[in-house]
Amino acid sequence: AKGMFHKAIIQSGTLLNTMTKETSQELGLAVLEQLGLTPEEVEKLDTIPYLDLVKAGNEAIAKISGPWKPGSRTMFGFAPSADGVVLLQQPFSPGFAGISKEIPLMMGSTLNEMMPVAYGEKELTMEEARERLVKVYGDKTDQYIDLFARAYPDYTPQDLLSIDTVFRPYTIRTADARAQESSAPLYVYFLAWKSQVDNASKGSFHGLDIPLAFHNVDLREDWTGNTEEAWLLSDKMSSAWLSFVKTGNPNVEGLLPEWEPYTAENGATMYFDNECRIVNNHDRELMRFMVPVE
Repeated sequence: AKGMFHKAIIQSGTLLNTMTKETSQELGLAVLEQLGLTPEEVEKLDTIPYLDLVKAGNEAIAKISGPWKPGSRTMFGFAPSADGVVLLQQPFSPGFAGISKEIPLMMGSTLNEMMPVAYGEKELTMEEARERLVKVYGDKTDQYIDLFARAYPDYTPQDLLSIDTVFRPYTIRTADARAQESSAPLYVYFLAWKSQVDNASKGSFHGLDIPLAFHNVDLREDWTGNTEEAWLLSDKMSSAWLSFVKTGNPNVEGLLPEWEPYTAENGATMYFDNECRIVNNHDRELMRFMVPVE
């Protein structure tokens, strides 16, 4: 693939690494065991009813991976693994792949991604939100709220219960590593705009950046609401995407604030909302609290 692409955009962030070949093989054997099959009988998988296969797969995942952990290599259960032939290496270790290391890159995520959200609870109070948070964070609840307030000063009680711990922490860590390893420009974005569909109950969910960036808001009215404010934001985002694809620079004069390249020091991030702005390391401490560096 080297030389066949000149820019890259990663939407909805990334994991640092995915499943290893060894874990993949272990998981495959565990599925066979759940079904009472031996490795020599692998062809019988074609005869297993779908629901039985799914049940065996879920049981094998639980056995091998244990409790679900955001950002782990086995977070999604079954996943591609680097075999040295089709996938030459883990996404970001050892280091960035030579085929893309010096390619201009843009990457980002949304406020809520695939997390459950509380935006449908319109009457939720801070006291009620705090009661739920105590069950998760215990005596660190006040620390969590303080870090959240610093990251998102205009937060709501619903926001506190709807934080993304899957993609955002690893977007930051991947961006830091890329900025330190490559001289190619890197730009980071964060979509905080919340969809107004379904009585504004969905937040800024996984995939919402796609119709906004591709300027086809009307094709996913069930996501965007096909509203004027969605189109105004889409005008800005799609223009930035086009500019980046053409030039390696997403800046669009007159539409967005100046968007400087990301470094591990400045943490420069384009914050997409009804009012777009540049933020610097706005939620780094919060994400480190949520998903400590191992």
